[in-house]
Amino acid sequence: MLNVSVRSLEVFVAVAESGSFVAAADRLGITQPSVSDHIRSLEARSRTHLVQRRRGRAGQLTDAGLALLAHARALLSHASDLSDDLSRRSQTASRQVVLACQPAVANLLLPPCLAGFARDHPDTDLATLAADTDAVVQHLMNGTADVGCLLARDALPSLPSDVIAQVTFVIVAAPTHPLAGRPALSPQEVARHQFVRATHRLGFGPQMNAMLEKAGIADAPVVARATESTVVRAMAMAGVGMLCTLARAVEREVASGLLTVIRMTGEPMRMELRLAHTPCRRPTDTASRLMRHLAAHFAAESS
Repeated sequence: MLNVSVRSLEVFVAVAESGSFVAAADRLGITQPSVSDHIRSLEARSRTHLVQRRRGRAGQLTDAGLALLAHARALLSHASDLSDDLSRRSQTASRQVVLACQPAVANLLLPPCLAGFARDHPDTDLATLAADTDAVVQHLMNGTADVGCLLARDALPSLPSDVIAQVTFVIVAAPTHPLAGRPALSPQEVARHQFVRATHRLGFGPQMNAMLEKAGIADAPVVARATESTVVRAMAMAGVGMLCTLARAVEREVASGLLTVIRMTGEPMRMELRLAHTPCRRPTDTASRLMRHLAAHFAAESS
């Protein structure tokens, strides 16, 4: 196999088309000795003369040179097509960004923010991946996601992250519940009543338990569970039991009187909304823009 560089082939074609080493050098913006070096290298590798050198006359191709010229033009055309294709792929990849987050974050906290980002960056290919907490962390650790946005009680031990918001949780119940409408109650009194709970996906259940325990509601009786948030909200509205959930998840039901917030003494229950990026590579410009947009959005919300 003839081992030659694309640049040597470019120089050879320039010599063939321009008729001399000097003209080829002017065409390519290099020196005439550099042109000579490339041609000598090609001739040494092909073990034959490619260009007839005659002082004072234009260089002419030998039969071997003419044969090489056709192949050189074809190879350079393929190389150009390959370069264009890789460039397009690189540009497309640089516009892509994958955001991994928990379903509650994707459905309740991010839609207005992501809609604004998509509107402001129409050329960006934004993919949002909703998964359980452990899967989100794994996507970031192995690089299948660029950016992560997670609800957590504390820092993520395996993944550096920054807090961009504090998200409030509330306990709600049907208006007919015995605790509905009463002034602020102690956590111990609230904990004596039955709850309905979401069967949280991997990684988030312990976070919820830790938050409730800190609020003073540990080991409260659970009368029913469901994997779908709409089901547990329906059970709470039907009076089956109280529900602890994101305040934003039940804004409409509370405003319409279908649910009521159970007031408790002590600090509000909150989790941190954390922003992270994959440690596998430096953030692309697109990923960095998305992270800045997320941080600015929630900073504006809290101000």
